[in-house]
Amino acid sequence: MIVFSKLLADRATVWEALRAKAGRQRRSDLLRFSSVSSPVVMWNITRACNLGCRHCYIDATTPHPEEWTLEEGLAFIDELSAMHVPIVILTGGEPLMSPHLLEYARHAKKRGLRMVISSNGTLITPEVAQELRKVGIQYVGVSIDSAHPEKHDAFRGVDGAFERALSGIRAARDAGIPTGLRVTLTKHNYRELPELIELCLAEGIPRFCVYHLVPTGRGRYIADWDLTKQQRRWVLDVLYERAKALKDEPIEILTTDSPMDGVYILERLRREDPERFELARRLLVAAGGCSIGLKVANVDFLGNVSPCHFAPHVRLGNARETPFSELWQKNPCEQLCMLREKERHLTGRCGRCDYVGVCGGCRQKAYFYTGDFYGEDPTCIYDPDAGQLEPPLDVEVL
Repeated sequence: MIVFSKLLADRATVWEALRAKAGRQRRSDLLRFSSVSSPVVMWNITRACNLGCRHCYIDATTPHPEEWTLEEGLAFIDELSAMHVPIVILTGGEPLMSPHLLEYARHAKKRGLRMVISSNGTLITPEVAQELRKVGIQYVGVSIDSAHPEKHDAFRGVDGAFERALSGIRAARDAGIPTGLRVTLTKHNYRELPELIELCLAEGIPRFCVYHLVPTGRGRYIADWDLTKQQRRWVLDVLYERAKALKDEPIEILTTDSPMDGVYILERLRREDPERFELARRLLVAAGGCSIGLKVANVDFLGNVSPCHFAPHVRLGNARETPFSELWQKNPCEQLCMLREKERHLTGRCGRCDYVGVCGGCRQKAYFYTGDFYGEDPTCIYDPDAGQLEPPLDVEVL
């Protein structure tokens, strides 16, 4: 993730609060939140979902008949706790459709393991939100992909999804759980970013997270909805200016699934604020760019382990058959080792880029567009041969 607010305005409200709750010493570089030995784990606890989102990376529908049993899930939580995993992101499908969610969270709380939820928000009633707070859920991220209800509903495949998602995020907020609004960018909604940021401010939502569309799962069928390089540059201009302008407001702005956004920030700071450029570069170097196989791991509803939730085709083993710690730490496969030494193995423009250590491109985009998992990310807006960003749109930043 690229925390614009931290890099540009020294703000990172939600993650600082999570670290403080855990009693850990705060560090100024929150991007060093996880490590190879203790990754953030995204756990698809069910395939079930009550929506039909156009971009779903696991093509969620109904529960799979061979999903984790409660006993298996509790044992997995014990293992993650023993590994000192910093945080587990419960997702799906829709995690609230899992019959085990509350027991998982309750057990994780006893083991000192932090859990957060990635949800579509539609099932979070005030009563559910209170239960989530009681069992120790420390953050709820809810997807809202348009400021206009009809557009959000069309993207999510169910009428009324917008109002229910907004009600869900309000319920979590009112229950005292830190919340975040997440938006997946497409050509059809990117101009709504200012409206969505204003929605966050109006609703008292402390985190605004922008996801870039990644062509995997159902998302591969709408790859042509992804932004052009000029549109992406416009988006980054907006987020850059908003993060600076809102430095005194209780909100953090960040992006994910696009490590090149850090390169964009560095290139602007190089010209506009050389002193902050050095600080931002140190933070991004510490973060290490794309976290695939390094600081993040994905475990799906059947136990399959992959280096990123957007690369389920890269299977490292199964956590129900082989301990996750062994797959990740003790006997990592060759592909995982290559991802952890990306400077040596990336090819094309990514391989010869001066920013490979702070970016590395999106590996799934490289695979989808070039057929080479270690090839260049053709959606990148930085030209390493010219040593500059792609030309911006000739429009004023809103």
